[in-house]
Amino acid sequence: MSFAPLFPGMLLDSASRYAQDHAGAEPSGDPLRELGWTATVVPEEAGGVGGTLADLASIVEGLATHGLQLPVVEACAIVPLLLQAAGPELARPWLESVAEGTARVAPLTALSASLDETTVQAKRFDSGFELDGDVDGVDVTLPTESASHWLVPAQVDGELALFLVDVERIGAPSATYRTMEGRKGGDFALKKLAVPEGACIARGEAVRAALRAADDAALLLTATDTVAALSALVQQTIAYLKERKQFGVSLSTFQVLRHRSAEMYVKYLAARGLLLHCFQEQEAGAADLRRTLRVAKVALAETARWCAEAAIQMHGGMGMSEEVLATRLAQRLLASEFRYGDRLTHATRLLAPQAAEARPLVNHLTGSAP
Repeated sequence: MSFAPLFPGMLLDSASRYAQDHAGAEPSGDPLRELGWTATVVPEEAGGVGGTLADLASIVEGLATHGLQLPVVEACAIVPLLLQAAGPELARPWLESVAEGTARVAPLTALSASLDETTVQAKRFDSGFELDGDVDGVDVTLPTESASHWLVPAQVDGELALFLVDVERIGAPSATYRTMEGRKGGDFALKKLAVPEGACIARGEAVRAALRAADDAALLLTATDTVAALSALVQQTIAYLKERKQFGVSLSTFQVLRHRSAEMYVKYLAARGLLLHCFQEQEAGAADLRRTLRVAKVALAETARWCAEAAIQMHGGMGMSEEVLATRLAQRLLASEFRYGDRLTHATRLLAPQAAEARPLVNHLTGSAP
């Protein structure tokens, strides 16, 4: 069986080494800034590397393979893409600060929802704006004291707006908890939060376009995380079956387990091919990229769930211990289904055009539209 890297290169190697050294440990400091990963997709003219999402995917792959959780998608992809909605003059100094590591900006958005599903409302006043709304399930994996600003999408007078608010003004989350895959999540309640007029850095179509681009990037990189974790899970399962013995023989000699692991491998190959196709579509600027990403979300979620359950079953009692890497990888795969919209949400949106076309049809039994 072949398990070639998805995105080979120096970034993959460095991320893999870091993940190996810190596997199973709580993140300390801000490794994303310390390793320079926040500059990956920041344009060169703004002091960044000017890389692509494929470069970020190398980092995601290296971390996922060893089961380490860091908010690479949020801090290194979503933030730079959203900041660009502010226009060149306003965005450039902030992008430079992000690339240099002098500012740590994070999105105040729910991990479980698409980025355009805003829950914050903003009202304009003479002295600025007032933000009101709850944002649940925000990633707060890295220490909050290392943060400087939150990016907050909101609705203002029926249109989208983007606010850049310092962390002291928003304050600490009302609740924190551990997510299924080992992240630290937090809930934020913005109750008539007053912010200055300058906190609104963009409004209208520019924000909508930025949210769409960031959402596409989040789906693409989450898919990369899924396929990388799936590759590692299949390898871990095969190694376990070879090492573990029952009735004096290796588990890998049991025909049913051989068939099950072979089916996992076939599903992994299909997932790998689908992911690489998505990257080809993204690099080519395909007009129907959003549809392709939604199809991939649905397909990968089903594959990930099946393989995670199969791996846990084949590991037996060991599959219930988080000390085992395969267990953490299985949890990661299950949780990925709910990142940036679950598979049912994306399936519903895929079917929405067909539903709209079918809606005017008349019910021949009642003589009315359904």
